[in-house]
Amino acid sequence: CEDNSDERNCSSSSSCHTSQYSCDNGHCITGSYECDGDNDCRDWSDEKHCQCSSSQFKCENSGRCIPAFYKCDGDNDCGDNSDEPNCNSCSDSQYSCDNGRCITGSYECDGDNDCGDWSDERRCQCRLSQFKCENSGRCIPARYKCDGDNDCGDNSDEQNCSSCTESQFICDNGRCITGSNECNSNNDCGDWSDEKHCQCSSSQYKCENTGRCIPESYVCDGAYNDCGDSSDERNCSSSSSTK
Repeated sequence: CEDNSDERNCSSSSSCHTSQYSCDNGHCITGSYECDGDNDCRDWSDEKHCQCSSSQFKCENSGRCIPAFYKCDGDNDCGDNSDEPNCNSCSDSQYSCDNGRCITGSYECDGDNDCGDWSDERRCQCRLSQFKCENSGRCIPARYKCDGDNDCGDNSDEQNCSSCTESQFICDNGRCITGSNECNSNNDCGDWSDEKHCQCSSSQYKCENTGRCIPESYVCDGAYNDCGDSSDERNCSSSSSTK
């Protein structure tokens, strides 16, 4: 019953059915629930006396059995934190993080922050096609270097970007972008320097400040500031301000 009326006036000495397990708190649970890893009694008394397998770790307060690889993984899997103390040494199959955490050995140098402090990535060698971030040691694709985005998180991939590669376009603000992004009518540089020098087609209008090319039909449409600097709406007669 949700109101617990079926559990009232039950003495601790009351007997459970032969098919049930008698909890320390007097509750009776289905017998098969004993030693199933769940807190069916609500006081863990159905788990405290249970033996864990060789591939499991036994939690202290609850007696719950958890997978052995949860031991010293940095998470409080037991609920009483008994799976995390005395974790100064990791097993042979684990990697010892600088913060004392143990992670699966194969997670070392996989490009992910498994330790939580990037110590599993700092000592790793990056491939020739990759760039090594300074603080984290993370390996990122070399093309992310000097692309204007903080891919490393510490901005180390955007430092010393005075010169661009032959396949890149150098922006007025010093940023390097993919060469094919030049004159694509998008503000890839962030300062429109990749668009200001571009020629527009006969069916396009060149915005004054940005140099962006927009369809000629957008000029003097009266409804939108398509250029962003309103140059497409200047010197428009009232008769031509309708689309």
